Amino acid sequence: MILVGQYDSPVTRRVAIALHHYGIPFTRDTRSIFGDAAAIGRISPLTRIPALVLDDGEVLIDSASILDHLDEQAGDAALIPRSGPQRRRVLQMTALAQGTLEKVAAVVYERHFHPPEHRSAVWLDRCLGQARAGLDELTKRLATPYACGAALTHADVMITTLIWYMQDRMDEVLSPSAHAALISLAEHCEALPSFRAAAPSDFEAMPRS
Repeated sequence: MILVGQYDSPVTRRVAIALHHYGIPFTRDTRSIFGDAAAIGRISPLTRIPALVLDDGEVLIDSASILDHLDEQAGDAALIPRSGPQRRRVLQMTALAQGTLEKVAAVVYERHFHPPEHRSAVWLDRCLGQARAGLDELTKRLATPYACGAALTHADVMITTLIWYMQDRMDEVLSPSAHAALISLAEHCEALPSFRAAAPSDFEAMPRS
């Protein structure tokens, strides 16, 4: 398997963490969607990461779809229950974290690609408000010791990569007090072997504006 994408992308990183957690061997294609867009576009038609190239050449796109395949391979070791209320809880917590990430990323890209005079203050305020609301809701729903209870799940992976991205790129709505539980969870997860194995390298970074 070949994982396409750099680890400064939280959704690429979440796939890598799952691969390491499941003990599934893979290699990496670390070409950048900024510096090597044409090459990435030949692999992933939307020029989006992550993509996972399977051993038979099939290409999977979208982190949720990729993880669905990996979960199937992992069987009972999957980072999500097979069915029932607990599965829905993991899916909803993961969706909240991913939706929050999308709003944070919208702010990051608006500021990166548009000079100050061309930025939409209305759009930025809306996205910042949605990101704050997402963090608040995640905090309210958070269980212990992990996001959904006793076991590590995809929700923990998504929350951790979200917090890492915010601390690296845009942390103005991440409150050290109001969101302390999320930050603490992320710190705990980052110390786990599968997370450390997927730590971003210095060369894996979106260009700074």
